[in-house]
Amino acid sequence: MPSLELLNRQRKKRVDLDEFRVFAEPAMVKVTELRTPARLPEEINVIFVSDARIAGIHRDFLSVDGPTDVITFLHGEIVISVETAERQAKQLSTSFRRELRIYFVHGLLHLAGFDDMTDKGFANMADTQEQIVDEIEPKIRSWSTVRKPRSVPSVYERMSCANPYFSDVGTERLARV
Repeated sequence: MPSLELLNRQRKKRVDLDEFRVFAEPAMVKVTELRTPARLPEEINVIFVSDARIAGIHRDFLSVDGPTDVITFLHGEIVISVETAERQAKQLSTSFRRELRIYFVHGLLHLAGFDDMTDKGFANMADTQEQIVDEIEPKIRSWSTVRKPRSVPSVYERMSCANPYFSDVGTERLARV
């Protein structure tokens, strides 16, 4: 199972990283069970950013102007726009929390080799990510207590030179207890 680092690099909306981890870990297991072999990177970094930040990444790495919901880098970074998740949740009459989960699973599916560049691939990914979220959400709702991981300094806090895309807000790293 890959290690998971959650980084909140925005101040627009509160993201409960402890709660997100409770969903993310079983989601990683589910994705690895979908394909044989579905090899995820050894470390997965999920970075929550603003629309402005993801628009810059979108432009710089994909040559597309404007924000998007999620961008996945195959070395293991999943960048999620919190503002887009909030906007989409309202438009789709769903929860902000669910949108973040959908985006995360979407990123995991890309890391596992799924592609959404064709209509068939897009439909397959959309169905698969919904199924995974639908399967995990009821299970985590039934857990009466969430074990809170302890905070430890992240590798970004210990390094003198962090990625400039993610350096404007404090880093939070949650370690497994």
